[in-house]
Amino acid sequence: MKIYEYIPPKNNTRITSLIIILSSAGLGFFLLQAVIPIIAVQRISQLLGIVSLTGVIFLITRCVARSFVYALIENGDEGLDFTATEILNGGKKQTTVCRISLSAVREAYMLYPERAEDAEKIRELSNRAKKEQRKRFNYCHDIKPSPVCLLFVEECGEPLFIKISPDVTLFSYFERFKSSECDGDEQE
Repeated sequence: MKIYEYIPPKNNTRITSLIIILSSAGLGFFLLQAVIPIIAVQRISQLLGIVSLTGVIFLITRCVARSFVYALIENGDEGLDFTATEILNGGKKQTTVCRISLSAVREAYMLYPERAEDAEKIRELSNRAKKEQRKRFNYCHDIKPSPVCLLFVEECGEPLFIKISPDVTLFSYFERFKSSECDGDEQE
């Protein structure tokens, strides 16, 4: 049974602007190779055009065509599980890509990347996850979500680092379970 569900809003204006800029750049690079007959310039402009169009494809598949639904559900052991469900093709295809017990959350951080101190903290925590060789998962559909939640999780003995873009209510569940289940762990 679902206890809480949250669908993060999309920032389509930023993504649309990037898609337009990259598409225009790609077209410009391909036109440049037609105008300048020097082979070296043609090859470089073709390469840059392909890179630009690859960026467009990435943005469309990562940010426009995909979204996530976060949910808290009862797990049968009188506990709660967090799930992230990926939605593609306007809801035609739904796949649960993440399911963790809230009792497995060791640390939870809610940060706002537009703040300089939070941006530095995000870099610090990401580097720490790399050093600890945690498997890293990003369940945000936006390139720079705000706010962003970083979770350090120990699920079935495996260390994980999960990035999501929740609301305050969802984050409060992580905080509540983290503080009640992991008394000796670091608090934010």
